[in-house]
Amino acid sequence: MLRTLLIGLLAAACGTAAAAGPQKFTVDGRIDGLQPGDTIRFETIQLPRWQYLPGFDVVVKKPGRFSYKGTLEHDQYYMMTYHPKTGKVRKNGRGGKPVIITPGDRITVAGTADEIYYSAWGGGVYSDPELAEVLRVEDSLGQVRGSYLRRYAELMEQKDTLAARECGKKFNLFYDDNRAAVDRVRTLNRNYRKNHPDGTLYLLVEEIPGLSYTPVDKARATFDTYSEALRESYFGQLYARYMEAMARLTVGQPGPDFTVTTVDGRTLTKADFRGKYLLMYHWGMCPGSIAIDRYVRELYDEYHAQGFEVMGLTQSIDVIRKVYESLPADRPTPASGTDDIRPVLARMVEHPWIEVELETDHPENQALTEAYVIQGLPFFVFLGPDGKILAREFHQAFQDAVRILNRELGGGKDE
Repeated sequence: MLRTLLIGLLAAACGTAAAAGPQKFTVDGRIDGLQPGDTIRFETIQLPRWQYLPGFDVVVKKPGRFSYKGTLEHDQYYMMTYHPKTGKVRKNGRGGKPVIITPGDRITVAGTADEIYYSAWGGGVYSDPELAEVLRVEDSLGQVRGSYLRRYAELMEQKDTLAARECGKKFNLFYDDNRAAVDRVRTLNRNYRKNHPDGTLYLLVEEIPGLSYTPVDKARATFDTYSEALRESYFGQLYARYMEAMARLTVGQPGPDFTVTTVDGRTLTKADFRGKYLLMYHWGMCPGSIAIDRYVRELYDEYHAQGFEVMGLTQSIDVIRKVYESLPADRPTPASGTDDIRPVLARMVEHPWIEVELETDHPENQALTEAYVIQGLPFFVFLGPDGKILAREFHQAFQDAVRILNRELGGGKDE
């Protein structure tokens, strides 16, 4: 299984990098508003799947300051989260702040407790002034967008759904409505890449999660541009091994075998779909799923009788059902792309196709998502009657499935 391969590659990379021995690093924070007893947590981000593992905690001893000294055997990627002793973290559009730390680094953090996930980082890879500018502009946009989320929550508490709906739309459409600022960020990113033709550790780490849906030829071409030192680093080895693993999931390759247990208690395997088209649809209560769900339903209704199956993959239908049942029936509840999320959720909890829950005591269900490296929402994997992969990605994979089904089952009609 691919899961075994990924675990193996992580262990191999760790083993190679560990030969240099542990080295010291420090993190010093100056965050206005921190209080004694607050905790700053650094969890290890396990790439490529963004799984969190224990790292280290820093308990604040002096107002507005924290410090930590530790050791590392290789470059590491952390997620920093803030846990105040009293109260809650103010809503700001982010759930944490990722940070790269390398052996020997002296990392600095400056900001405020209210906007801690938009703090400025210094030292290590963040010493590069071009990268610092990229992150500064990205963070400034994120802070403005986060203010809409905060205001949305306040208006919902006040039961002002009309104003909340407008605020929610501003949050969801923020980047569409601020194209000039978005273009500036893209230009800064493009220039940063251009001025670092041999790559940087920051660029390398940023690329790894996207390898699950990046064409292998493109991933190899990018990797070849990196310096020898980067290619041989901990994350360079991880990139190389994961890239080769993903080559087994490209279009035209046989899809890995799987066994799943459905919500109605049936056991199904890949062989049960032989001779049929199968669309795996990883969905949830997210804007992307809400927007595309009805189109998946239309495709299913049109071609199911002709040998097309959909297998929904979601964490827990019961959780979504409870959210649906808790919504007020006498007024709209605003959501991205719709004035009322209630009818959308009603359709979701009553999908007509095969449904597989991932938060169950059936580890084989989760193993399927690991075998096909299904990440993000909505994500699609489309298998042909011979079990080979025809498409695998986000919205583009769904559009590919529509095109193929129209051609093969719809008599070649237009998309």
